[in-house]
Amino acid sequence: MNEVRYQLELADLAGHYLDVQLELMPQDDAAVCLTLPAWIPGSYMIRDFARHLLDIRAQDQAGPLPLQQTDKQSWQLQHRGSAVTVQYRLYAFDLSVRANYLCADIAVINPAASCLQVIGQQHLPHWVQVKRGQAPEHWQLATGLPRAIDTAPLQFGFYRAANYAQLIDSPLLAGKLDVASFVVDNVPHHLVLCGAIATDVQRIAADLLPLCQAQKQVFGALPVDLDEYWFLTWVVDQGYGGLEHRNSTLLLCNRFDLPNPRLADEYTEDYQNFLALCSHEYFHTWWVKRARPTPYLDYQLQAEQYSTQLWLYEGFTSYYDDLSLLRTGILTLEQYLTGLAKTISRLQRAPANQRQSLADSSFNAWTRFYRQDENAVNAVVSYYAKGALLAFCLDAELQQLNLCLDGLMQLCWQQFGQNESGSAEDSFFSLLLQYSQSEALVKKVQHWVQDAAELPLVDAALALGLELSWRQPEHHQDQSGQKVLPLASLEPGFHYEVKSDGLLLTAVRNDTPAHRAGLSSGDLLIAVGQLKATEPTFRQLLLRAAPGDVLCCHLFRQQRLVQLDLQLEAAPQTVAVFKVVAQRTSWPGVFWSGAVGPVGSENQC
Repeated sequence: MNEVRYQLELADLAGHYLDVQLELMPQDDAAVCLTLPAWIPGSYMIRDFARHLLDIRAQDQAGPLPLQQTDKQSWQLQHRGSAVTVQYRLYAFDLSVRANYLCADIAVINPAASCLQVIGQQHLPHWVQVKRGQAPEHWQLATGLPRAIDTAPLQFGFYRAANYAQLIDSPLLAGKLDVASFVVDNVPHHLVLCGAIATDVQRIAADLLPLCQAQKQVFGALPVDLDEYWFLTWVVDQGYGGLEHRNSTLLLCNRFDLPNPRLADEYTEDYQNFLALCSHEYFHTWWVKRARPTPYLDYQLQAEQYSTQLWLYEGFTSYYDDLSLLRTGILTLEQYLTGLAKTISRLQRAPANQRQSLADSSFNAWTRFYRQDENAVNAVVSYYAKGALLAFCLDAELQQLNLCLDGLMQLCWQQFGQNESGSAEDSFFSLLLQYSQSEALVKKVQHWVQDAAELPLVDAALALGLELSWRQPEHHQDQSGQKVLPLASLEPGFHYEVKSDGLLLTAVRNDTPAHRAGLSSGDLLIAVGQLKATEPTFRQLLLRAAPGDVLCCHLFRQQRLVQLDLQLEAAPQTVAVFKVVAQRTSWPGVFWSGAVGPVGSENQC
C-alpha cells in the first residue's frame, strides 16, 4: 500500500466529536512515528492540536499493537510488518478558522488539526474518506481537495491529496450550503456559505469576480497550477477571520456582514469589510501560498518556524486588500482614505510604533503578535498595519520614479513566486534595487523595516496628490474624519470597556497621564470627580476640563478601593485626516473622480 488513508466521521454532533481512522503500511522494520502538527501554516502560534486527541489505539489483522506517546503530539508505533489501522477521537469545538468545529449545524475540519502525519510517508498520496456519521442527509461537503471519480460534487465520499502537505492545506466545510460559482480566466471559483440567512449568495459572487480579477492583475496572471478556487465561508453570530490555503480560503464572518437581498446596491461598512477579507485571502493565493519566505518552503509543524518577512507578506497583502476594493469601485476614494486614516491613527497612537521594528514584530509573531496582552499597545507593532503603510509609502516612492508597486510585485512573483524558490532575507531588497535602480530607496526601506522607524506618511501622501494632516482625538475611539467639537481635547491615556458598574480599563499607554497617575489595566473605574463613572459622564468631564486640571478617580483594584489623581494634559495630534488635492501619478490605478492635474500618463504602470 503505497498510500496513506484516512477516514473522518462526524460521529457525535452533540458531543462535538470527530472520529478518525488512519491506515498505513510500514515501509521497514523500524517503529513508525505518528505526529500531529502543533500549528497551522498562515497562523503563527503554537496551538497544540493534539490536546484534543482522545482514545488513540492501533491494531493490525493479528490484534492490538503497542503505541507509546513520546511527546505532547507524537506517538511511536510498534508493528509486525503488515498494514496498520490507528483510530482516535478528536474533540472539535474551536470557533475559529484554524482548528475543528462540529455541532448540529456545521462541521469545519482542518486536516492540520485532525490527521496524524506518518513520518517518512509524507510524500505518498493521501486519501480521505469523509463519512456522514450523524450528519443529516441534506448536508453537503465543500473542499478544495480533488474528488475521487465516484464522489459527486459537494458530497461526502473520497478525496485525494498528492501528499501530506496538500492534505493539511485543504479545509473541509459541511452543512447546509449555499453555493454560487463564477469563472476567472477559465478557472472556476466557488463561493460557499454555511449558516447564512437572508442574504444573496449570487450578488456576493458577482462582487467577488472583479475583486479576483483586480488581484490577478497585480501579478499578471493566475498561478498556472490553479484549476479551481473555493471561498469556504462560515457564517456565525459573532466572529471574524480568514486563513489562506493553496486553492481555497476558510472564512469566518458575522451573519449580517453579508448584504441585504432587498438592497441590491447597498455596500455597508460591514459588507465592505467582508469583501476586503475575501480580497486579502485571495491575494495570498500568490503571495504566501506560492511566493513565501525560504524557511516556509518546507513547513516544520512541530515547533515554531521563524521569519523576519511577515511584514512583507501580510503587510503588503493588507495594503492590496482595500486597494482592490477602490480599484473595482466598491470603495470610493473618500471611503478608502477614511480606512487608511484609521490604520494610520491606530499606529500613531501606539507607543509600540517607536519601540518594535517590523522585522522584530515578524520574527516574534509567535509570542507577541499572536499572544497579545494588555501591554500590547506599548510593546507590539502590527506587521499587518505598519507593513501595509510601508507598502503605501514605497508605492509613493516608486510612483515618483515613474514606477509602481504593482510592477515590483510582478518582478518578485516572477523571480521567487512562480517557481516557488522562496525569498531569502535580502531577496526583496535585491529586487527593489534591480527594479528601481536606486540604492538610496533600498536603504530607506531597509531602515523602515529594521528599525522602529516613523514612516514618512505625510511626504508619501503629498507625492500622490493627497494632504495628510493631524488633529487631536475627541475620545479614545476617535480615529478618522474632521474634528466635530471646537474645544481642545484632553488625553487620559487609557482604553476602557463600559460595564454596568463602571469603566473597566483594558490598556494604559506609556507616558500618558493615566500611566503617571498609576492607573493600570484591570482597574474598574467607579467614580470620577465624585460622580459615578459612566461613559457620558467621563466624556463630559473631559470636555469641561482644561490641561492641568485634576480628576479624582476612585476605582476597584482586585476588590480593593483605590483613590488616584489624574492630572489631565492636552491630547497629542494622533488622528490622521486626508484631503484630496490633485492626482499627480497613476496611483491608485484608477482615475480619481473630479481629479485635477496630471495622472502620470508616462508611468510604466
